[in-house]
Amino acid sequence: MDRLFSEYTTLQYQNKAMRRELEAFRNGERYKKLQADHHKVVAGYIKEIERLKKELAKAHAATVTIRNIWFGECDSDWEKYQAELNKKEQKIQKLMDKNWEILKASDDKIAAIIQDYEGQLAEKDAVIHGLAAELAHAAALLGRDSTNTSTPTGQTPPWKDRHIPNSRRNTGKPKGGQRGHERHTLEKPGPEEVDEEVSHPVGDGEFCPECGCGDFTFTGECEEKYEIDIEVKVIKRLHKFWVYQCRNCGQIVRTGIDPALRAECQYGAFLQALSLSLMNTTNAAINKVPLLISGLTDGEVCPSEGYIAKLQPRAARGLKQFREDLFRLLVTRPILYWDDTVVMADKSRICLRFYGDETAAYYVAHNKKDMDGILADGILEALTEMTSVMHDHNSINYNSRFVFMNLECNAHLQRGLQKSADETGYKVLLEIKQLVSGTIRDRNDRILSGEESFGEAYIENFNKKMTELLGKAEGEAAANTSDYSGPFERALIARIIDYRENFFAWVEDFSLPTTNNLSERALCGVKTKMKVSGQFASARTADNYAAIRTYIETCRRNGINEMSALTRLCNGNPYTIEEIFSQTSQP
Repeated sequence: MDRLFSEYTTLQYQNKAMRRELEAFRNGERYKKLQADHHKVVAGYIKEIERLKKELAKAHAATVTIRNIWFGECDSDWEKYQAELNKKEQKIQKLMDKNWEILKASDDKIAAIIQDYEGQLAEKDAVIHGLAAELAHAAALLGRDSTNTSTPTGQTPPWKDRHIPNSRRNTGKPKGGQRGHERHTLEKPGPEEVDEEVSHPVGDGEFCPECGCGDFTFTGECEEKYEIDIEVKVIKRLHKFWVYQCRNCGQIVRTGIDPALRAECQYGAFLQALSLSLMNTTNAAINKVPLLISGLTDGEVCPSEGYIAKLQPRAARGLKQFREDLFRLLVTRPILYWDDTVVMADKSRICLRFYGDETAAYYVAHNKKDMDGILADGILEALTEMTSVMHDHNSINYNSRFVFMNLECNAHLQRGLQKSADETGYKVLLEIKQLVSGTIRDRNDRILSGEESFGEAYIENFNKKMTELLGKAEGEAAANTSDYSGPFERALIARIIDYRENFFAWVEDFSLPTTNNLSERALCGVKTKMKVSGQFASARTADNYAAIRTYIETCRRNGINEMSALTRLCNGNPYTIEEIFSQTSQP
């Protein structure tokens, strides 16, 4: 960046100097100076020509006189004078020819200098234009944030103001609690809920603040303060399975032992659930989970890393039926969101994909981010034309084998318009963004007021404005010759024009979403996990993570406590899809 700026500045100085020189030629100042220098050289020739002309005139007069006096007698002297006269005339002609040659050469030299300067200026202008475009591109890269890319707000550089996305309108009220607003405090427990009582009598060394006396009498009154805390208690539970004998045949009969208790001593389901929650929700590394559990139990319980590592595949195997049932549920939904992201596994790039909506979350991992993975999932191919699918312009969705309706994310669209406007400076891009964001705000206001659609006049006005702005933007994009901002701008405008109906279907139908933020938020967790762990061991371990996230997220979205859900999973009895959605469908 510093090198580019230095080169750019140097060329600007050189360019200004050459422009001043060229301007001097064009307005005649430099030409006058060259003419003056030339006249100094030619003046000597002119003076010599005048002197020779005078000598020639004298010689000619003398010749005439001699010819008159000695006419017929001095033919030889006449020829001599005539020859001398011819030589002087030839010398004068040569001097005049040389003078014209010098004048012509001066004009040609000036024209050549101007042409050379103009050529150099054109070359420098091209270099400056390229450097300016490169500088603008570098500045645009430095200026990327959550307003023009998918960069999380938490990655905003320290020298920039953090942009907090918020669709709510500014009310003009100050931040925080409002004057007259009821203050909310932690609700104290009832007397029957108190588990522990701690008394605080006056201690030695305490004195009356008034007189300094240390002799007190208890009044029988006290002030009560409540504290709500948590305590981790290690439970060492003994299970006894009784042995009986049949009175009829004498056969020894034992009560059935839970498969989870097959070893003589094992860790309980809640500890396993806590470990799974730490690895899959808080994204703790495997080697940190034993440390956390050991710390919580004051070193009394400290499972090995090998045991913790085995919990993931065991839990994923227990969720095979859950994923199959969730798949059958998803393909019946009227609106489906999906997105995928690249993660690392064993030094290779693999894909983690999400499908879902507000109540269901389905994750899956694949070795590659391609059509084969999409078809292996089977979800998109199973959807009908009655389903709308929201995505971030995944062109694979427009494959002829799929029949659902595609919806394009307008959050990505607005970020793309802002990014292109930052790089090109074209105001029409911001006008398109403002038209989209303003219409979304109007839609949200109408939804809050109970309306189900815009009026025909509003929709017609939106379409008219969008057509005008896209036409103007298309022309500006075609004229953009920058190698950096030009291709992106042209591709963006062409995408809006080609997929206009998919981008703005929500204008006519309020039931359709405007963004794919639901999918993006669903995949944020795996990005955080990559920062902690770096990579998965393999695509299989990534799919184990996907299976557990599927179960946790689906339960959480339906109001089921995560630890309760994971405890049931570790006991071999996970929540079923029927349980989850029959529970949420009840009034």
